[in-house]
Amino acid sequence: MSVETRLVAALLVATAAAYLLTPVAIRAANHLDFFDQPKGYKGHATPIPYLGGSAVLAAFLLALLALAGDAARTVPLLAATAVLWAVGTVDDRRHLSPALRVAVEVTLALGLWGAGLGWELGHGDALDAALTVIWVVGVVNAFNLFDNMDGATSTMGAVVGGAVAILGVVDQDPWLTAGGAALAGACLGFIPYNLARPHARIFLGDGGSMPVGLVAATLVMTGASAAASGLEAVALGLLLVGVPATDTALVIISRRRKGISVLTGGRDHLTHRVRRRVGTARAVAVTLGAVQALVAVVALVALGAGPATIIGVAVVVLAAGGTAIALMEREEDRLVMAGDVVVPQEALDQARERRGASWSLGDVALVVFALGAALSPLAFGYYGTATWVPIGLALTVIAAMGAIRRPPHLTLSARLVVGGLAAIGLLALLSSGWATSADLAGVDANRWIVLAVVAGLAVLLVRSPRRELLAVGVLSAGITVVAVVVLVKMLGSSAPELFLTGRLHQPLGYVNAEATVFLMGAWLLFFAAERPQLWLAGPALGIASLLASLALLSQSRGAALAAAAGVVAMVAFIPGRTRRATALLCLAAGMAVAARPLLDVLTSIDSPAGLPTAEAVHAAARGALVGGIVTGALWTAATVVRSQLSASAQQLARRAIQISFGIAAVAAISLAVTSAGRISREADAQWAAFTSVSRAEPAAVQAPPADGSRLFSGAGNRYDYWRVAWDAFERNPVAGIGAGNFTSVWLRERRVGEDVRQPHSIQLQVLSELGVLGGVALLAVLAGLLGGILATGRHVRAGLVAPGVAAGATGAAVTWLAHTSVDWQHLLPGVTAIALLSAAVLVRRRPLPSGAAGTANEPGTADATPPRPRRAVEVAAFGATAIVIAIAGATLTRQAVADHARAQAYELLRADPQAAIVQADRSLRLNDASLRSLYVKAAAQARLDQAAAAEATLRRATQTDPSNPVPWALLGDLATRRGNDAQAKAFYRRAAALSPLDSGLQRQAGAG
Repeated sequence: MSVETRLVAALLVATAAAYLLTPVAIRAANHLDFFDQPKGYKGHATPIPYLGGSAVLAAFLLALLALAGDAARTVPLLAATAVLWAVGTVDDRRHLSPALRVAVEVTLALGLWGAGLGWELGHGDALDAALTVIWVVGVVNAFNLFDNMDGATSTMGAVVGGAVAILGVVDQDPWLTAGGAALAGACLGFIPYNLARPHARIFLGDGGSMPVGLVAATLVMTGASAAASGLEAVALGLLLVGVPATDTALVIISRRRKGISVLTGGRDHLTHRVRRRVGTARAVAVTLGAVQALVAVVALVALGAGPATIIGVAVVVLAAGGTAIALMEREEDRLVMAGDVVVPQEALDQARERRGASWSLGDVALVVFALGAALSPLAFGYYGTATWVPIGLALTVIAAMGAIRRPPHLTLSARLVVGGLAAIGLLALLSSGWATSADLAGVDANRWIVLAVVAGLAVLLVRSPRRELLAVGVLSAGITVVAVVVLVKMLGSSAPELFLTGRLHQPLGYVNAEATVFLMGAWLLFFAAERPQLWLAGPALGIASLLASLALLSQSRGAALAAAAGVVAMVAFIPGRTRRATALLCLAAGMAVAARPLLDVLTSIDSPAGLPTAEAVHAAARGALVGGIVTGALWTAATVVRSQLSASAQQLARRAIQISFGIAAVAAISLAVTSAGRISREADAQWAAFTSVSRAEPAAVQAPPADGSRLFSGAGNRYDYWRVAWDAFERNPVAGIGAGNFTSVWLRERRVGEDVRQPHSIQLQVLSELGVLGGVALLAVLAGLLGGILATGRHVRAGLVAPGVAAGATGAAVTWLAHTSVDWQHLLPGVTAIALLSAAVLVRRRPLPSGAAGTANEPGTADATPPRPRRAVEVAAFGATAIVIAIAGATLTRQAVADHARAQAYELLRADPQAAIVQADRSLRLNDASLRSLYVKAAAQARLDQAAAAEATLRRATQTDPSNPVPWALLGDLATRRGNDAQAKAFYRRAAALSPLDSGLQRQAGAG
């Protein structure tokens, strides 16, 4: 059983066991009259059952026994945990003396150290034993002190356990992985009862918090000692329990200053101080859990950078913790002086009501999220793994925080979109078991999982009319900023450098995706263009025309089809069609004014590099600006005229416009009928051009079309991409060839000389790589999006959402979907995030006002508030969310650390090849299927004149991915370097057989 499988299994077993055993513990506590009585500083109003620790520990021990193995480590931990559970449970009942509890903890710490579960720093047994005792006593009591608010310790145990499990995956330690996952799962299964509403149904008690602390202390010691040595290991351990340690330090400092015993109960803990800011125990648990998760992720990533980095991170975190303690103490002093140390919850609620429309943390998060997506073209859409992996980790933490703090009641459409993407990601992860390249499958799976997290976070954040407007407004504003950057550069001296073969290429770096972004921004601006305010409507539509003009500069045929799809969806599905069609007509008029200089850019190429002239680019920029001004003026005039008309005159004008559009449609159909023969001949010619492929490699610069536009040409290589993908699907219809594995099939079966990594279609990529199973998951996403669009149309008619907001979100989402159906925009996380945020607006739940007969998106329900889902649905949703988040955290962290180690190896390759080999091996321990890590290791070995070792490494690469020609070509290069021409020729022939159209390999295979 792999460590990844062991992680998932232990997490599931422990979560399910804790969830099922906790009600049993509640009944037992009720039968035994075993309650925590409200008194003194304690905040609960009624007695709450104890014995929660019994359920948590039983679930942990069950998962550990079933999946950890390694009895030499399992048995001592089980025994120590059982002893401390007994001591803590007795203390809950009869209050044992602190000295007795500490004595037991010291004894258990020495026993764990003797069993090999303590610190191993390499500086002598005495130091290791002493540090183990200090560590165990400190962490156990830190978790015990932290157990002062609902959900605090259980959330912290889940986070620490998850971090340890990931550390176990990084070090390929099955026992550590299972132990961490079991602790995380046991705490997760307990949280729903401990954070129940309106109040907790059960407490951990000392019989839970102390054993949880002991398990966390032991697992962290074991993992940190194995992952690092000396001070680096201790620094890593401190980071993994940073929040409970900070709380303990805060309490000690605060009470020493006041002359109060540390053992005295009170409301001066970190949790209480945070609650004054966030308001609820649930919010406290989520906030502190997220902080600990973030620190743990930073620690695990920094671990791969060496001792100096991890120690530096620890110093920074400790400094931040010390600063936080000092600031909190200063605030406490001010509150004492004001005589308001304990702020009643009612006062906090009233203060929030008085603030009314003030910005919340969710508003800020949405702005940052939407702005990051909108500005992604300035960073290549976050395409590189070095960018989207850490971003994905951060978003996973934020999404988990949002889901726990305020669990959403999702519409069916939202569940289909988020669940479908998550299912594709999990299926892609599983496909590494049958894919030719497990490495490519793992990377592609992580990308899909990140998209699922992005969709989930978008749904969590867009939860009110205000958030809808905020999302659409920030997205359109951010894309406008990108457009301004492009226009400024187009008017500058380096304007031609923005273009590739006469088509707008920068700043995103991919022509077609850049067109998609500008089109999505143009449609999103309809949220303002359809508002009645003159100062807003005219300029908004003018900017939309400007964005559409920049999209036209891409000369992207896929973008043209996507724009048409977006326009049809906006007009067909969203009410307000007449006004919207008029606005689109104004936009088209402005673009017609700008069209000639925009199209002239493509025909002005005058350099071998395919760059247009600066004069042509300057003229295009001026034309786009003039077109935008014309559009804005026309729409402002139309809005003014409309505002001056009476209601009856507006109705008459609306009818006249509708008749005009009808006449235009009839005229267009008549023209098409009369020109049917010519249209048919042209369609046949373009179909022939589409299905014709050239075996030659594409030229660096293609001649521009005579009419200045390539939008109506069918020529290209997509037919061959799609043919290869469909053939792959027909051979592997059920589960596909494996995520990310299209490349090897393409190299072997292509008819054109172009190298591509995907079939340029989201549907064909999913079908070819994940088969019918993936197709069903993708169909769920599409069904959810369509359901959201249809529901939003009903919401507009019910007055629950502004027509412009609905139209803009619909146009953006459909444009992205239509374009990625013939391209690969879905592989650009930043670009896709814009579409997913737009989709979140469409799938949002909008209950009807009180007294209405049913909700707008849930027909048949009469309640104005969202119906509470059944318990089984809640459990399933909670379990699925926990699993996806746990898997996302584990796989993304693993990839981040492995990629970092490989990057370090590349940097060291020239200066220190031996150190490069060490880093490459570290990366391979995390991902033994990584060809790039094998390549850098072989290169380092070759630099050290270890030819035999380098050849063995490259042969391992050929076994890792037998369909990849690169390892065989590198073996040929190595043989050539050794002067063995016959062997080199044989290697090149193997490579050439895997990529028949690679002319370079063919020459090498013939010449040796």
